[in-house]
Amino acid sequence: MFGRKKSVTGDRVAAAPAEPADSAPSTTGPHDRSSVGDVARYYTDLGYGHIDLGSLVIGVPKGRDLNVALDPNGQPEFHVVTSVSRVIPRAFAAPKSAGQWRTMVAGMREQLEAQGAEVTVVDGPWGRELVAAMPGAVFRAIGVDGHRWTAEVRIMATPELAEQAAEEGREVFAHLMINRGDGPMPVSEALPLTIPDEIQQALVKAQSQLAAQQQAQAYQQQMAAGQQGQAAPQVRPQAAQNQAPSSPQAPASTPSPGQAQQQPGSPSRRDAGAMDRLRTSDDL
Repeated sequence: MFGRKKSVTGDRVAAAPAEPADSAPSTTGPHDRSSVGDVARYYTDLGYGHIDLGSLVIGVPKGRDLNVALDPNGQPEFHVVTSVSRVIPRAFAAPKSAGQWRTMVAGMREQLEAQGAEVTVVDGPWGRELVAAMPGAVFRAIGVDGHRWTAEVRIMATPELAEQAAEEGREVFAHLMINRGDGPMPVSEALPLTIPDEIQQALVKAQSQLAAQQQAQAYQQQMAAGQQGQAAPQVRPQAAQNQAPSSPQAPASTPSPGQAQQQPGSPSRRDAGAMDRLRTSDDL
C-alpha cells in the first residue's frame, strides 16, 4: 500500500524498502490518536472523508453522509448515515484498568430491558456487542476499552437491515481515533468535542429553535390547564410560528477524495418512534 508502485507498462520494478507506514497503525482500531503520524493521510489512503473533533476523529466512508444533531439533552452528536444505518460514535474517559465497557454493557442492558426491549449480548470482533430489539427498530452498541478511554458506536436500523447496518457500524468503529488528553477526568464522562466554527453556528441556531419549541409547548400546556374545558382563544407566542423538529440537524462538512456522493440516511418515518426511544444518549 505504501511501497513503490509498478510502472504503467507492467514492467517489474526493482524491490525497494517500503515507506514508513507513519499514517497506519499495525492494529485494528479504534486508534489512540498518538499512534497515527498523519491523520489526514490515514483517511485519504482509505478513501474516506473525516471530521476532527479534537478528542474524537470520525472517518466517513465514501458514499455516506455525516449529520450533526442535538441529543435529548441539547448536546451535539455526530451521525454517520446511509439509507441502511445511523451510526453514532462516542468516546469516554476510563480508568487505566480495563473493564469499563463491560460495565457499560451491563447498565445499558438493565435499562433497555426495563423499557421492554428484547436484549441480547453477542460476541463481535471487539468482544461484547449489545443488541436490543423493539417493534420497528434494532439498536446495537459496539465498544472497546483503550488507554484511559472507552470508544463506542451506537447503531440504529430497521429489523430487516440490522445485519447490514452492523457491518456499516463496525467499519466506522474500526477507524475512529481517540485523543484522551493527559488531564484528569471523571471515569465514564464523555470526552469534550471541539466543534468547527461553521457547525457550531448551525448548532446555536438549532438550539435556539429547540428552546423556542419547548417554550411554545409549555405555553400551550399552561393555557390548556388554565381554561379547564373552556374554549381558549387561538393565541400563541411568536416563537411557536417556527417550531424546530424534535431532533434539529445541521450538515457537517466532510471533504473526501473525489467528493463522495451523499446519500439520505434517515430511517423510515414509520419507525421513527421506536428509533427515538432507542437513540437517547444519557438514558442508556
